[in-house]
Amino acid sequence: MILNDPALVATLAALHDAYEQALTVNDVPALTAFFWDSPHVVRYGVAEQLYGAESVHAYRTGSAPRFSARRLVRREIATFGPDFAMVTAEFEVTVNEIVRPNRQSQTWVRLPELGWRIVSAHVSAPLPLETPWEAYATRVAAALDLPLDPAHRPGVAANLERTAALAAPFLAFPLPDSAEPAPVFTA
Repeated sequence: MILNDPALVATLAALHDAYEQALTVNDVPALTAFFWDSPHVVRYGVAEQLYGAESVHAYRTGSAPRFSARRLVRREIATFGPDFAMVTAEFEVTVNEIVRPNRQSQTWVRLPELGWRIVSAHVSAPLPLETPWEAYATRVAAALDLPLDPAHRPGVAANLERTAALAAPFLAFPLPDSAEPAPVFTA
């Protein structure tokens, strides 16, 4: 068995590039065609378990998310002989202006008369995902163009959460209708 034949690696890279392109524009017919048309195909997503080609197609046409920004971070391709390959990738998607890391693995098989098809796929997001306060800290740092060292993000988030807890009673205190609003200063 020949491992990582350069020609096959190039073929799988081109197929995966085409898959990524179809994914970013939500080309459902192309995405469906990449998968083996069989009740034995499996696709696990971040929040779904799909068994069979009909289930994968129904997901793509119904509830599949549209990606406004998706960036491939790293891809590894391993071929085992002429008809079997694995493609694993790390990618980032941007959701509500927050960059979220994800991973995917695909098992590709060259089927007689069909060519290369995905027979099994798995998408996952590494845990833990950002807490809401970490997400807020990330967004504010980006909006202010301030660097936020990832090692400091949990501490910044904890401080924001504490500050919000302290401020909550003051913000919830009812003011009488006769109270004057705070002055507004303009430059």
